[in-house]
Amino acid sequence: MSALTDRLDRAAGQSRVAAAVSGSVRRLRRAGGNVALGLVDQGLLSGSAFVLTIVLANVLDINSFGRFSVAWSFSILIEAVFLRGLFDDGLPATAHRIPRTRWPQLRLGLYLSSLLVSGSLGLLLVIAGLVIAAVGGEAGGLVIATGLAIPAVRLQSMFRRICYLDGRLPRAVASSLTYCVVLVASAGLMIALKLTGAAAAMACIAISGAVAASLLLIHTGELAWPEVRIFRGSLRRLFRNGRWFVATSLTYWIGSIGLIPVCGVLIGLDASASLRILLLVFAPLSQFCATMFSVRLPEIASELRAGRRSAVAAAARENALLLGSIAVAYGAIVVLLGQRILALVIHGQTYQIGTGSLALMGAAMALDAVWLGLALPLFATGRPQRFMLSRITGLVALCCVLPLAAEAWGIMGAVAAMVASSAASVITVVLTNSAREQA
Repeated sequence: MSALTDRLDRAAGQSRVAAAVSGSVRRLRRAGGNVALGLVDQGLLSGSAFVLTIVLANVLDINSFGRFSVAWSFSILIEAVFLRGLFDDGLPATAHRIPRTRWPQLRLGLYLSSLLVSGSLGLLLVIAGLVIAAVGGEAGGLVIATGLAIPAVRLQSMFRRICYLDGRLPRAVASSLTYCVVLVASAGLMIALKLTGAAAAMACIAISGAVAASLLLIHTGELAWPEVRIFRGSLRRLFRNGRWFVATSLTYWIGSIGLIPVCGVLIGLDASASLRILLLVFAPLSQFCATMFSVRLPEIASELRAGRRSAVAAAARENALLLGSIAVAYGAIVVLLGQRILALVIHGQTYQIGTGSLALMGAAMALDAVWLGLALPLFATGRPQRFMLSRITGLVALCCVLPLAAEAWGIMGAVAAMVASSAASVITVVLTNSAREQA
């Protein structure tokens, strides 16, 4: 009887192991499919931005391209830092705290509130642009176009973020494909009509974002008018954590894209244009990291919500190692081939981009990838404040190094300051994590 019982126990154990392995395989396949679709989605956006930037770098004079780069950097400040920090970054943690049956209310509430906030900011910019144009300023049209682009891009970004939350990545891909097609068509029309200016380029982005965002109208059946209590509670939770997401993203923006206008002040608009090209070269890496972040964030939030909080440290190390390794490999390829590729696609303009600048930018991006991997699990739990100290340390390092380095070495000095900032951030977060685990 005992032998029979042992055989039954072994058989049951083997069945449990087989079920666990089968479940793991299914999860890996599902995750692999999501990552593949996410890469297609981000690749379309990154590719369209790359093509537009290369076209503008060739058809605009270097100062006009510098002005467009400055306007683009401020639009990223509003969209990717302020609005995304308020509405997008804390969404997985917030959504998994309410029943899925109420997600239709959450979706519509997010669309309405994000459109209200972004539309208000865009309206202020449009008014400012009209005033600038009325007094004869050259930048009036560019400011107006930027004001129109902000709510359009925000609505498309909100639609894509909800697609990631729902696990419906084909919809996000369709939206990004629409954006890409419209952007190429509008940019071609801009060139054909000889409207080659910074304002016209920003208008192309506004038109493309609006058309891509309109795809949400196809799925209105999945929306429901939110109850006041649900709407207010969800927004309160988003905004409460959002201030930390905004602060964390702001420190990152200052140390990367925010250097575009700073270089324009310290060195000149040609330096702003060169830094924009440098960031463009590493945009595929940034988009890959963003894809991994967007795909993994809802999954990790769901796991941690289920009580598996011991996985936070392990997930942080796993993601940091993965993203850091990919960033190092990408940076090595760019150092070897970057100047040749730029020489093939940019003609008639001279940008301050050498092998040293490419290598330093690769180092900065690799360190940022490691930081993002370490931060991902805490973003999933809605606690980014734990990483604020690391970003503040990086910002202090940037402020100390940038003025002297930029004056001594120009654009290469500015990129060296980015490396110092990223290194300080990673060192700080590793030390604080080690202290927390030992406590």
